Amino acid sequence: MLASEIRRLIAPVLRQCPPECGIVTITEVEASPDSSVITVRVSALKNHPMALAFMEERKGELRHALTALHMHRLPELRFEMDLRSEQGSRIENILAKESEKE
Repeated sequence: MLASEIRRLIAPVLRQCPPECGIVTITEVEASPDSSVITVRVSALKNHPMALAFMEERKGELRHALTALHMHRLPELRFEMDLRSEQGSRIENILAKESEKE
């Protein structure tokens, strides 16, 4: 529940990412047990470092958006790149090349 609310509050900012990032999405939102730290994992179609830097630059604004949750204490926001889909694509490419050799 908390993760979905945080995703809803942060998602509109993703549309403002520079076009060089391609499509940027939130893949996962994880809260620490006491909800003092929120980790938001994002994925970018093109420029991962630029997307992450953009999110870091907007951290203050995004944290302020979390006041809508009326939490006792405003959580710390952390952003991480989620490279799982990229890693999956690499594995698929390796497997495809191996099967072509056979």
